[in-house]
Amino acid sequence: MKIALVLFSVFLVVSLLMYLLLTIYSAKKRITNRVKEFLPTSQVEEAAIQKEKKLSFGKQLIHSTANIFKNVQFSDSTEKILREAGSGLKPEEFFALRILAAVGMGMFTAFLGLPWYLTLLAVFIGFAFPKYSMKRKRKKRLARVNHQLVEVLGMMANSMRAGFSFMQAMQLVGKELPDPLGPEFDRVVRQAGLGVSLEDTFQELVERLPNKEMEVVVRAILAQRRSGGNLAQLLETMEETIRGRVRILEELNTLTAQGRMSSWIITLLPVGLGLYLALVNREYFAPMLEHPLGWTMMFVASVSIIIGWAIIQKIIRIEV
Repeated sequence: MKIALVLFSVFLVVSLLMYLLLTIYSAKKRITNRVKEFLPTSQVEEAAIQKEKKLSFGKQLIHSTANIFKNVQFSDSTEKILREAGSGLKPEEFFALRILAAVGMGMFTAFLGLPWYLTLLAVFIGFAFPKYSMKRKRKKRLARVNHQLVEVLGMMANSMRAGFSFMQAMQLVGKELPDPLGPEFDRVVRQAGLGVSLEDTFQELVERLPNKEMEVVVRAILAQRRSGGNLAQLLETMEETIRGRVRILEELNTLTAQGRMSSWIITLLPVGLGLYLALVNREYFAPMLEHPLGWTMMFVASVSIIIGWAIIQKIIRIEV
């Protein structure tokens, strides 16, 4: 009963803090929109610069912690994840965020008076969650590429039929579309304007947005520029092809939704039940943590859960 009251109090405090933060954020956003509406552009830019100088406490803490790891060489995979997710964080800042999240989770569980192994588990979760969240962000960002690519090809084909050049059509895409393809195409146009060859800029684009459809479109455009032909008609053909692939992918996602949900439920149900028993009835669950037979049973159960999750993921993963 005491633990339930403590958890309820923590939940109430966190909810109140979240409400206050969201209220402050919405008020600041409303003020910023009104300032942008009435002030000239130069004054708005100057106000934005002043705002960036006054960083929030959280950003200052992350920046100060990141200075400790400034000279540390991070792996290429971390930089690749941040780049593909469209994040503005540097590798050392991202690592500092993971460290702070782990420390925060550990302090929170220690404040609740939970056992040491739950504190250790909370530290591990706090360290791993930012990377998991960044991977989810990267996955969603790359998933938007297919839907935007259909719109990009149609817009470029119509623009070129209306008399635009290829670079002008790309510049139009960079101005009109949101992230991820809008800023990426705008970057390609700016690099080409600085004298970088179009082959190199497109190759960098494929590296920043690793997508099969994008790679096919880039190769087709580069082949057409070398051999000649009707580029507008080629873009329309690729638009129809990619639209069909997107429709098939959406149908597959619908058909495999039940399997994906089952994999998460089957995987997390034993873990959640074990945590519930450890918190509610410590004496009942103690043999699983203190007796060698309990350790063996938990090890076998963990291996079985991982094997079952891997098999389900293999079944529902269908390559198109």
